[in-house]
Amino acid sequence: MLDEQLTRLLTRESIDLMTVCCCVKKGPETMPGDMDDDEMMNTNDGPHVGSEELTDLGKCLLKSEEICKALLATAYSAVIWNDTITCQRATLQLCWPLIKQVLSATLHSDATSWFFMSVLRGLQMHGQHEGCLAALVNLAFMIYEALRPRYPELKTVMQQVPQISGDALDQFDSKLLNPSSHKMGDKRRKDLFKKLLSGCIGKPLGQKFKKEVHIKNLPTLFKKPKPQPTTPIEETNEDNILAPLFDPRAQDI
Repeated sequence: MLDEQLTRLLTRESIDLMTVCCCVKKGPETMPGDMDDDEMMNTNDGPHVGSEELTDLGKCLLKSEEICKALLATAYSAVIWNDTITCQRATLQLCWPLIKQVLSATLHSDATSWFFMSVLRGLQMHGQHEGCLAALVNLAFMIYEALRPRYPELKTVMQQVPQISGDALDQFDSKLLNPSSHKMGDKRRKDLFKKLLSGCIGKPLGQKFKKEVHIKNLPTLFKKPKPQPTTPIEETNEDNILAPLFDPRAQDI
């Protein structure tokens, strides 16, 4: 237990150190290291706009190919670590600013697929937490929107998402690749993208193994008896009183 807690604390400190070295802090914003766990988990925003710009040190580090690979690998590996706070800090502060700086370069198709799959795996592991869910969906959307036109391999990754509709994915791709012919707001596109990823979003432990109950149409408890048909007057066994009144022989009498 102590080793696990110590590992988590050191991991969070490492992510904070990378954020301070690489990302610019604008205004009197609170850094992730100054926030407690509850405040961090209640943050439902995507990557902050103010943190997308890199520091001079960050730009210098990314110029080295080896250091750039190490930073990107560490940031996107933190998304799937078994610690929600580390995942959210890396997603909100580090992942998008780093990959944004290398978008203009020619990335290997396997690398782009690995970045995108890491975010999807993070959704599967931490999707039950609202703060992580919003940040990861936003990050996955920005990566897919930025890299999909040049890397069709990302669509292959999307096709592996459980319960995804192929027709819905094709329609979303056509709207993404031809924005002039399909005008759609940013919020609408994010909602459609989130629906496509619904199959890989993690669920709380209480609902993960929940068995759906299907109630069949049961027979009625009290069956209403059918009404008995009425018997004609001529066929009754009772003494017929009205018949003699219309008998002609009775009138003669």
